[in-house]
Amino acid sequence: MADSTIIRLFVSQAFLCYYFLILIPLKEPKKQNTIIIILAAILITAINAFVIVNFGLLSFYVRFYFLTLLLPYILLFSYFAIYKGAKMLFALLSVEVFGNVAIINGLLASYLLHGENNPLADTIARIVTFIVFLPLLYKFIRPQYLKMARMLNKGWWVLNFVLIISYVLAYYVLFVPDSIFSRPHYFIHGYIGIILSLLIYAVIFFLFIEIQSKVDTERDRQLLSIQVGSLAAQSAAISSSEEKMRILRHDMRHHLSILGEHINNKDIEQASEFLHHIEVQLSETDRPVYCKNKVINATLSYYLGYATQNNITINAELDIPEIININPAELAIVFANAIENAINACLKIKDFSQRTITLISRYSKDSLILEISNPSFEKVRFNEKGIPVALTKDHGTGVLSMFAFAKKNNAILEFSQENNIFYLRLLINSLTT
Repeated sequence: MADSTIIRLFVSQAFLCYYFLILIPLKEPKKQNTIIIILAAILITAINAFVIVNFGLLSFYVRFYFLTLLLPYILLFSYFAIYKGAKMLFALLSVEVFGNVAIINGLLASYLLHGENNPLADTIARIVTFIVFLPLLYKFIRPQYLKMARMLNKGWWVLNFVLIISYVLAYYVLFVPDSIFSRPHYFIHGYIGIILSLLIYAVIFFLFIEIQSKVDTERDRQLLSIQVGSLAAQSAAISSSEEKMRILRHDMRHHLSILGEHINNKDIEQASEFLHHIEVQLSETDRPVYCKNKVINATLSYYLGYATQNNITINAELDIPEIININPAELAIVFANAIENAINACLKIKDFSQRTITLISRYSKDSLILEISNPSFEKVRFNEKGIPVALTKDHGTGVLSMFAFAKKNNAILEFSQENNIFYLRLLINSLTT
């Protein structure tokens, strides 16, 4: 019986460890850390097997396995996980929710088939349960958890408290004051508790999906606002250029007559000055072209035009293809947020000659490297992830939006401050269709 119990332990822990690795993102190097975690999990399981053999399954291990099994897992993943504290604990407790389902299914199978604890029947039932839940964990719970971890920084301890309460209740029904085999009528209570735990867990995720939907709606509204503003600015620029061209066409006959008169009088200097005057007027009809992509160019025209109006010098050398394999409107939002932040920083500088925004991008082999910089004489604080810390409550949303774009498109986004210059650098791969 002891050998069968040990096999059940190793099988269960193998699935639980696999669940943990699916749900919890690890620090780099991921492959090396994964191997370390697997080896550590084997060691933890072996120690628990030793405890079972030497101290007994029901008399000791069932009551104290959270010290010999759960606590080591918490410490292990606390070191290797990207998300720490309450976020990491939520992932562990999430796996334990499904582990409780596997436990009660195994106990029920043992009772129905043998009327007592039967490790073989228990193990088979647990394996089936874990396999059934695997697609749900991988396709739904994992992506939603990662979104939650990226977006939410508060409220995790409340969520953990709910999961801890459900876990304690399940443990109490199954093993207190003794194993449920001695009081089989409590199986119905156990399943009611498990179902309530699953329902609570489902409510948590559906509430987050609702929050995510509202965030996406707000983001779409922001995108639409930027597009409308850009189109309005472009429309105004086009109308202004067309009006100037109409005036130039109307006056061209007079200009030619005056120019001809200067030439006939052999007044080359006056003719040259007059040609320069016409050239200046023609240049005023030009619409700025910063890059080949029309959506991004429209956004740049709008925001950089506003910067120019505020005595900010623009240096732009942008190479962005006309067709790119990402949503150009989303990249336009990155430009809009970055330029808006740069403008706000420049407006704090009283010396107009120091107000400068520089935009440089290079496109090569389906990759785009972008750098946007501006003077910043105030010390910028960064958090542990390299994200600029907002000094006021209403700021910082734009930076989070840029990081969301980088995450969605597998891009690398970095911020830094060097010699009173603030830099934003973005690397995007696989841009062409």
